Amino acid sequence: MTSTSTRWPTDDDQAWGDRLLLRLGLDSTVPAGVADEAVADARDACHESGRPAAELFGDADAYAREVARERVPVDERASVDLDGGTPRSRMTHLLLTVGLAGTFLCLTLLVTSGWTAGVSPAHVVLFAGVLLSWVAVLWGLLDRRAGLVRSGWAWWAGAAVGIAGSAAAAVSLKDHERLFEMPLLVPLAASVALVVAAVNRTPPPPPADASSALTADAWFDRLAGLLRGRYYLPRAAVRQHVADARAHWQDSGASHPRDEFGAPEVYALELLDGSPEPRRNRQLASAWGYTAFAGFWTYNLVMAVVDGDGTWGVVWRTAALLLTAGLAAQTWRQHLADRPDPDHG
Repeated sequence: MTSTSTRWPTDDDQAWGDRLLLRLGLDSTVPAGVADEAVADARDACHESGRPAAELFGDADAYAREVARERVPVDERASVDLDGGTPRSRMTHLLLTVGLAGTFLCLTLLVTSGWTAGVSPAHVVLFAGVLLSWVAVLWGLLDRRAGLVRSGWAWWAGAAVGIAGSAAAAVSLKDHERLFEMPLLVPLAASVALVVAAVNRTPPPPPADASSALTADAWFDRLAGLLRGRYYLPRAAVRQHVADARAHWQDSGASHPRDEFGAPEVYALELLDGSPEPRRNRQLASAWGYTAFAGFWTYNLVMAVVDGDGTWGVVWRTAALLLTAGLAAQTWRQHLADRPDPDHG
């Protein structure tokens, strides 16, 4: 379809088109050219029909998902999780986590301590331990969403050990003298550079499909891990899907499940393509996660007030609480609004 105008017919259509472009842009599997073409096609359809975009295509977010299903090959969409993540993104997550944590810490210290801050062994051990543990949490999440559930649990166990170990080491070192006074602009500049490098880093290309090297049992284990870890299905539903797939494969006479279904990532996506259940379940998991963080910051804020940590100690903890509570409220609202109508399934 050839674009006849670069303007939408109405302001409401313009807002709809902007939302569509935003949602497609946030989907890492949709190339920029595909997104621009989809928006142009929708705009042209509005001009030609004289009908509003919402009436022609429905909700912009839902239409963005439809565009991705129809215009992006299934193997490309299956190579990433629901948030566009993949174990290949490990280095990006590492750079971004270190950069954001360093930026936040330096800005906080600039406000509370001035241009320099004292660095002690306890500070170094605690910051490094918590930071690396958080990276391990993210890497575990990437593995879990790639179907490597056991590997994900191993990373999370390592993160728990890292936090506990660094806290114990920091307590044992708390009476040691400061090592030096650090100008905060130096680590702040380095942290910002890490964030910029992470944002502009080109992820490595997807690896070749190696599912044929898996045994049949390992193939089905990976399928179960994907359904559970990437698509958030309940255990009972995962067992049923895997049992059905195994029975179908045995009846087919194929020598390997890949010969019948393809890669487990592709088959898992095909099983649930277009289903709202993974999105709802992910919203529920995110809502509980944000709620837990809000509870943590509530406790942290109360203790800061009781211990008399000072104005800035209370202020930044209040900001953290408001942020996490706001995210929790928004996610719960989205999850509840997205519940299926009991009268319509």
